[in-house]
Amino acid sequence: MIPADLPGRAQELLGHVFSDPRLLVTSLTHSSVANSRVESNERLEFLGDAILGMVVCEELYRRFGDWLEGDLTKVKSVIVSRRVCAEIADKTSLSDLLILGNGLGGRANLPPSLRAAVYEAVIGALFLDGGLDPAKRYILQTMT
Repeated sequence: MIPADLPGRAQELLGHVFSDPRLLVTSLTHSSVANSRVESNERLEFLGDAILGMVVCEELYRRFGDWLEGDLTKVKSVIVSRRVCAEIADKTSLSDLLILGNGLGGRANLPPSLRAAVYEAVIGALFLDGGLDPAKRYILQTMT
């Protein structure tokens, strides 16, 4: 069951009012509680991962104009890693908003992959709802 205040809390946390709040709820819904995997955050995670990579690559390209491709790639791989995305999800309290099934053993035991996935899924939802600008703004705010 989705708490009634969840969309409002999430929108406040993200700094974006969704024109389609269903996208937001889907981005927070783990497959353990969704009616089907298509209704979970997995597809949004896929999209968000690509957007995250693009935004980070652009930022690195702009900031480090004298770095070679190999150096940029190494830094990018650390920044978009599962570990870093999970840490951001925790630091921003996004992990607390994840809608989970009963069989996952509680929030204290959430693996980094689930915490990272919700971060990427939210990025995908921001992109679909408002375009690149809100997604990019959120990424840059949370990555620094």
